[in-house]
Amino acid sequence: MNMKKMTFALTLCLTLAAQAGLLFSYSRLALKDLDQMNKLIKDKIKESKKESGDKTMPLREALQAVFSRPNEDFLIEKVLPPLKNELDELNAWERTVKALLKESIGALTNPKAFKPEAQVTYAIFLENLVSELKPKIGEEFEHSVLTQIRDAKIELTNEAASERHLRMMKESVSPSLLAQAALEAHEQAAKATATAPVAAPAIQSGSDKKDEKK
Repeated sequence: MNMKKMTFALTLCLTLAAQAGLLFSYSRLALKDLDQMNKLIKDKIKESKKESGDKTMPLREALQAVFSRPNEDFLIEKVLPPLKNELDELNAWERTVKALLKESIGALTNPKAFKPEAQVTYAIFLENLVSELKPKIGEEFEHSVLTQIRDAKIELTNEAASERHLRMMKESVSPSLLAQAALEAHEQAAKATATAPVAAPAIQSGSDKKDEKK
């Protein structure tokens, strides 16, 4: 097999793997309402409970779907709790997030193997992950995840940006820049807190002390 055929075969394998890694694309998920997303999660939880092998795999697929859905309607906070509870019971929340994080970063830093729709799906996953973890950015796990997204220095391809603009009429922002902004804001807040002057205790006047005794 010559080099061109080997390269084509490798690209084909990567493309097939790329598409197989996603349960749904972002465009299909955007069409699902609250009831449909709740049903998807319930079905995956049932599948997990019946699974004799790796019980986390169905939950991982559900988590990827939840975070890959555009969140303009703030639906994630409504559907995530039961799924997170199941992963917590299996001590698999952080492990599952890390696995999906690695998959998403891998896809977006090697975009040629992925169709624009898949690239956008992975980008939305990371955007939503940043938003979800940002309130707890001071915690070790959350800080580590955002740091990894920042350090990946993801640059969205023109094809992915066009795909998202045409389907959603929305401009794309690198998840790495979103994570960087969140980390910088956290660092500035921490510095401001550390350097803030400590208020001196108020000194009571003699009349105030007499009033207290009364």
